[in-house]
Amino acid sequence: MNRDSTCAGRMGEVVYTEERAKDMLHHVYERKVIFGGRSVMIWGGISLHTKTDVVPVRQTLNAQRYQNTIIQPIIVPHIRANRGMILMQDNATPHKARTTQQMLQMNNIRVLDWPPCSPNLNPIEHVWDELDRRIRRLPQAQNLAQLETFIVNTWNNLPRRFLQNYVNSMRRRCQAVIVARGGHTRY
Repeated sequence: MNRDSTCAGRMGEVVYTEERAKDMLHHVYERKVIFGGRSVMIWGGISLHTKTDVVPVRQTLNAQRYQNTIIQPIIVPHIRANRGMILMQDNATPHKARTTQQMLQMNNIRVLDWPPCSPNLNPIEHVWDELDRRIRRLPQAQNLAQLETFIVNTWNNLPRRFLQNYVNSMRRRCQAVIVARGGHTRY
């Protein structure tokens, strides 16, 4: 792949441009299941050189909560401090809501188009797996507040090089999707 190369999924949609990779803020939120079937949902973002704070999401994440608890206090300042970043988010309902799109546009936040049913190449998925492994090595949390503390502390201690390895893996991920013609890959 040359510097301007792209990775396309089965739908022929662009999901990644190597030239932009270093400036992309990858993010997602995920549930972490603990004792008694209870869970903590968290949100965090990574890029080649930075990461956001990790944010516990204590209620169902609708468009308004996404805007008020993540976009305004976390995404907007982070991207303004790191000019040129492009937000990569999936097609979750709060992300695609008209009011969310308007807020991002009003704040000049560029968003990577993410085609429906595309392969999930987001490197943060591997970061969540590692975060989960590290937290499981800790003593069991006695309550949700303690689990949130474990999550935040573990996130804050993830080495920069570890995050960079996953962001830098995008070229290999894209090549694997192309070889698999949009089908299953090891990523």
